Amino acid sequence: MSERDMSEKGMNEKGMHERGISEKGMHERGISEKDMIEKGMHERGISEKGICIAVEEAVEGIPAVRLENAWLRAVILVGKGTDIWELTYKPLNADVLLKTAAGLAPLRGRDLRQSPLLHYAEPYPGGWQELLPNRARYGAEDIGRDREGESAGLPWRFEIRREERAVVLRCRVTLSRTPLAIEKTFRLTAEAPDLHLEERVVNVGREPVSFIWAHHPAFGGPLVDASARVVLPAGSTAFNLLRYEQDRTLPLSRYEEDPRAVTLPSGRSKDLHRVEARSSGGEGCYVPLKGFEIGEAGIDNPELGLSLRLRWDAETFGCLRYWSRSDDELHTVALEPSSSWFSDLDDCLRHGNSITLQPEERRETWLRIRLDRFGSSPPPEA
Repeated sequence: MSERDMSEKGMNEKGMHERGISEKGMHERGISEKDMIEKGMHERGISEKGICIAVEEAVEGIPAVRLENAWLRAVILVGKGTDIWELTYKPLNADVLLKTAAGLAPLRGRDLRQSPLLHYAEPYPGGWQELLPNRARYGAEDIGRDREGESAGLPWRFEIRREERAVVLRCRVTLSRTPLAIEKTFRLTAEAPDLHLEERVVNVGREPVSFIWAHHPAFGGPLVDASARVVLPAGSTAFNLLRYEQDRTLPLSRYEEDPRAVTLPSGRSKDLHRVEARSSGGEGCYVPLKGFEIGEAGIDNPELGLSLRLRWDAETFGCLRYWSRSDDELHTVALEPSSSWFSDLDDCLRHGNSITLQPEERRETWLRIRLDRFGSSPPPEA
């Protein structure tokens, strides 16, 4: 089935709208459902190298697509923002993404087509959301903190396609509160433990749109524990946003700190490379990192024997937001590529730290995430 065949009209006629392709398109999912059953792989994944699959399923009633090869299992919630809900390194059966206690259960039975989320964390389930926009302005309209992340609260149209030794999930949505149309493509090959993301956003309105664009992958146990070590982008500097927002009068360089000694709200110093042990008095941390040329960060856990590397387009995402909690409720480290180290769009515009698209202008970008045995050689350059 060609991409042109996936028009809304054609999808509606075939009963496929907002769901993807029909059973007639099963050959585009990597291998057929019949072959999966014969090989003993249906509904339990695969372990044979050289094979990758894509299967439609549901999580708490939310439509999802599972992409899987011999190393990785990724579950993408096409019915909710294309969140990456699960990212499991299969040799260790380790899902590296955070899950909150409630998870997706509060959304059970909610039709996001009729009742989309006003805010991406309404409620916050964990996993990996895309916040587009994180903040935005066009004409007299402002998208502020109370409405951030519209893209994460909507169902997306999608199609599943077959490439040579790869499966591809292409998703699309047009936002209603901001005139942005988004296309996101997930690609999993049969040869490596890497999930590839490619994105394109287009201003479909009649006025310029200025916005902050961010990804919010939050990682949790078993990867995140006191034995883990966080890898930060080479050459990065921490920007103490809390101090800046309390007093914007100083030169920006005065808010910069060494990532090995970031000042927390309590006054305590924190090394961002260390993961603190979980405790009832654990203190949270949020700090943007900037000044790097190559977008690469990760988490190593030698005791678990697992290494995670996240790479991204540093031209689009020139900031990495670091968020951590180690309390009774959450134990997480989030490594969030973002287009800005500010949280307020006025600050972004004042310092030239936002993305602005003119009508019909587009922006393309990419991210990669890799899970592998700790100590394995790094992946080749993209």
